[in-house]
Amino acid sequence: MTKLEVVSRVTEEEQHKVDTEGLCVYGDRVFTCADDGKVKVFDHHNLKLVHEFQPHDYCVNDVLVVKDILFTCSVDSTIKMWDAKTCQAKGTTGTHNESVRKLATDGTRLYAGDDGGEVRIYTLDGNAVATHSLVEEVWGLVAIDDLIYSVRDRGVTISQIKGETSKSAVMASIEGRAPIAVVGDNLLVADAAGHSICVRDNIKKSYKVKGELKGHELIMTAMAGHGQRVVSGGWDNLLKLWDLTTFQQLGSCDLPACPSALAMSEDGCIFATGGGGFVCKMKIT
Repeated sequence: MTKLEVVSRVTEEEQHKVDTEGLCVYGDRVFTCADDGKVKVFDHHNLKLVHEFQPHDYCVNDVLVVKDILFTCSVDSTIKMWDAKTCQAKGTTGTHNESVRKLATDGTRLYAGDDGGEVRIYTLDGNAVATHSLVEEVWGLVAIDDLIYSVRDRGVTISQIKGETSKSAVMASIEGRAPIAVVGDNLLVADAAGHSICVRDNIKKSYKVKGELKGHELIMTAMAGHGQRVVSGGWDNLLKLWDLTTFQQLGSCDLPACPSALAMSEDGCIFATGGGGFVCKMKIT
């Protein structure tokens, strides 16, 4: 029987004092961001606080590390760059017209989605190379190869971009809402009610439904996956672990509050952060 349990949690003294919004695992560090404009860095193994700093004066919506560069985005409409090891400033990208809500990467470039419905593409030096207008604010964002997956609460749009230009073509529009994830050859998105995960194949011009993961009684707020497994959490304060080969729930555990972000590390650990500033680590046994 698969068991999912909390093995470590950041202490009240070291955790954020307000709600957190984003989380990123990079090497032996866990980065979290919060409504007060702060970013905290924790040790992956024991969740002890390593460093904290204030990159923005207002809420930091998301954090992402790509090739030792930490990116932070905020309601102040900016994206800032930091050395992921030292947290020293490296620069700022061009300012968006609206709050920057989500960050994503294809491994070589940064994608940033904002409340104005724009997704801007940047080099890792912070230079803008393209802007794609998606009409509605971006609540979820994934970038793979030449595809952008964006989602709000009314549907998923999959767009194919044309190199480093602002030209794109809509490949598909799918019913669903945030959160969203691409795990292996699976596209996962919450259903319209937000209580189940719809699993689709991630094949261009197909995206056929393969199965459904049912189990949350309240709306989901976060999702993450690795290999053939995915975890989800929501307003029921539960973390659920799913098998993408059988579409069955493998286990679940209680969370301190509603999660705003989840991450699965290469060594199989799961990290969650959210309401009240909690940060905790789970293991599968």
